[in-house]
Amino acid sequence: MGFGDLKSPAGLQVLNDYLADKSYIEGYVPSQADVAVFEAVSSPPPADLCHALRWYNHIKSYEKEKAR
Repeated sequence: MGFGDLKSPAGLQVLNDYLADKSYIEGYVPSQADVAVFEAVSSPPPADLCHALRWYNHIKSYEKEKAR
């Protein structure tokens, strides 16, 4: 799945639409695809992109596990 430029509003909108009925980029558990997209996004999406923001905060929560 290509989302375009994830630093642009248009790319974030595509990501938001994609995540409307999904928890992860691929499959039913976090994967390297989530890590790659998370790194490409680089900062929290705006609040009006609620699906992308939910996904971003969820994937960000794994950083604490990684730091241990």
